[in-house]
Amino acid sequence: MKIDCKLYRKVTHGEPLTEEDYRELGEIVKEVLSFMASEKIIPSPQNYDRWFRIFCYVREKGLNLSKAELIDLYLDTFQVKEERSAGFIDRLAEDLYEEVQKVIRAVAEHNEGISRGSLRIERMASEVSNESLQRILEGIMQEVKGLRNINRKFMRRLDQQRKEIKRLRDELRRVREEANVDPLTGLRNRRSFERTLQEFFRDFKRYRYPFSLIMLDLDGFKNINDTYGHLVGDKVLKEVGNILKSYLRAKDVPARTGGEEFAVLLPGIRKEDALKVAERLRRVIENHFIDAEGKKVNVTASFGVVEAEDKFGSPEDMLKEADRKLYEAKRKGKNRVEG
Repeated sequence: MKIDCKLYRKVTHGEPLTEEDYRELGEIVKEVLSFMASEKIIPSPQNYDRWFRIFCYVREKGLNLSKAELIDLYLDTFQVKEERSAGFIDRLAEDLYEEVQKVIRAVAEHNEGISRGSLRIERMASEVSNESLQRILEGIMQEVKGLRNINRKFMRRLDQQRKEIKRLRDELRRVREEANVDPLTGLRNRRSFERTLQEFFRDFKRYRYPFSLIMLDLDGFKNINDTYGHLVGDKVLKEVGNILKSYLRAKDVPARTGGEEFAVLLPGIRKEDALKVAERLRRVIENHFIDAEGKKVNVTASFGVVEAEDKFGSPEDMLKEADRKLYEAKRKGKNRVEG
């Protein structure tokens, strides 16, 4: 299936944009980033480009599509084969829930129509003096009453099914969330981070999309645990996670990859700018104080920064190089950025 969007063509061909184009562009970007974040879609450049095209097309055509319909359009457009995994089952549960909701609405509308018709028949029966016609109308009213009872029972069963599907859907979402998210900081966990890194690396090799990787490790974190206890240590980790979420772009990918170790993927960012991002994060962390039973506690971090290059044969090679830079920063005195 081929989709077309004039705004996408103008952007990719470098054509001049009007003020209205810029406004539309901003709205589409917000919709795409919000959708990808809510659906836990890996924000690789290729995925972002594809979803931008989908939302651009839908907006230009004035279509009102459900989440399930958007995903179907994506799968059809880019001929993506969806695996029968937890994600597939999750989407199936979502589709079922939406379909049951439609049936419930249809039955409710049917009931309203029956009620209106019943009232009209009752009025007619009260106005008719002919006994034969009255018996006919009374018979119709009995049939209508029986139909309403059947509908009520059907609605109750549908509502039970809807609640069960919702429970299943919410449970699947929770399981998927737990599989990809670090429960303490709310960032991606190591497994999710490594999968995203593979996606970014593949897009770099295939399409030359640039990206950079930052690794950071908190300095002297063991001392904080030993001095103030693990509850304070956990609070420090949460605060660092919040800093990463607050000071990075929506499409950047921060993760907690180990005990006090974090990583950030920066799509579209070259090393020179990645170093600036790391330095800004270093300063924010250094100047951030955490209250620990009336005492102000702060922590510093050391950073290693690398950019995707042809010399790296695999994502693991990039990780090793970033790790090497990180420990070079540790060796040089900590609380610094090396790249």
